[in-house]
Amino acid sequence: MDELQINRLPKNFYVYEMSDYRSLDCKKEAQEFLDAINTSKRENDIQTYIKNNEKWFIPLSILKAYDFGHHFSCVVPEYQLGAEYRLDYLLIGKNSLGYQFVFVEFEDVNVDYRLKTSNAETDKVRKGLNQIRDWKRWIEQNRGYFLNSEGIKDISNNVPSWGFRYCLVVSRRDRMDELSNQLRGEMQDIGVKIISYDRIVDYVGLLHNGI
Repeated sequence: MDELQINRLPKNFYVYEMSDYRSLDCKKEAQEFLDAINTSKRENDIQTYIKNNEKWFIPLSILKAYDFGHHFSCVVPEYQLGAEYRLDYLLIGKNSLGYQFVFVEFEDVNVDYRLKTSNAETDKVRKGLNQIRDWKRWIEQNRGYFLNSEGIKDISNNVPSWGFRYCLVVSRRDRMDELSNQLRGEMQDIGVKIISYDRIVDYVGLLHNGI
């Protein structure tokens, strides 16, 4: 890396290089993650599965949904935003335009995306979206502080003005109907991507060639 020395990053910044991705048995990992989703009972079961097994490539695979990360990819679990907020994961990716960030919130697997009786999201989905709105406001007010933080400051001069993205992971594919997809699309228009846990299974299965 010309701008970032990986060995100087904090220990909780997990960098994956092409050799790391190619060492994965992606089909096996995708199936095991699907099994974990299918047997999940509590909201934090998936987080426990990822953290106890140090499968950091699972949240990092979300970069497959974006156009950056093929030059550099890194995941930071439980990244703290000042004293106020904590992300489930901070993803850092790079393309020819520079480094960009994805702030990730994991919500419940076993939840419908929208209420059956109205064109509105369920409580769990709204909870995740409200969390992301808080993060967006925080970054708008504290962008300089964030870019000067440990592990970030060395790349801060190579972050485009649009380099902050947000992603909510929630629900299952078969619990999202056409109206749910329309609601998700409205959020994407303001920089918030909403994906199901099944989509991450798809992404993990495609990691053999990197992000």
